[in-house]
Amino acid sequence: MTRKRTEIKKIDNLSARQVTFTKRRRGLIKKAHQLSTLCDAEIALIIFSSTGKLFEFSSSSTEQVIERHINLHSEKSLNPSAQQQVDDIPCALRKDLSDRARELRHLRGEDLHELNLDQLNQLEKSLKASLLRVSETKAGRIMNEISALKKKGAQLLEENKHMKMMVKMQEAKRVPRINHLSGDYDLSSAYSNNNFDTSLKLGLPFPQ
Repeated sequence: MTRKRTEIKKIDNLSARQVTFTKRRRGLIKKAHQLSTLCDAEIALIIFSSTGKLFEFSSSSTEQVIERHINLHSEKSLNPSAQQQVDDIPCALRKDLSDRARELRHLRGEDLHELNLDQLNQLEKSLKASLLRVSETKAGRIMNEISALKKKGAQLLEENKHMKMMVKMQEAKRVPRINHLSGDYDLSSAYSNNNFDTSLKLGLPFPQ
């Protein structure tokens, strides 16, 4: 039984579309690698998913292949229709793209053999300046975080102090109050007020 041929159209189901993209992307990269190995071809493959994620494969360097493509188009004679397409792209833009790609390779430490001593010194100064800016930015971020932590710590200490004061006030309310009497205490008056009879307590005759 032959396999059912897949209709080439946009897959509406998002999950199925993602699975198909992953499988076919791997297959395409595998085929490009085989073609490069078997035929000694220089290949650059650039893929953007529907979500904007970049996937790329190159037999050497993607930037080198793109630069070679641009230089080839700028050097060879083109027919009028192709010339019109190239003219639509400003030469300055194409040159800037090529220069940026070369600078990026140099910053990555690639293709440094094409630079002379002065250019290497200039590149080293540029990298040191960039590293210094990165270090200063990092140090500033660290100081800001330390300051924020100190401020938070002081706030927590103040809240803790306030809570201790509240606890002491609550404990003070629960302690019974003791009333201290001022002056001499009149025992006879107390007994009289409470109807106590000292003669009865001592066994004496009841007064007439």
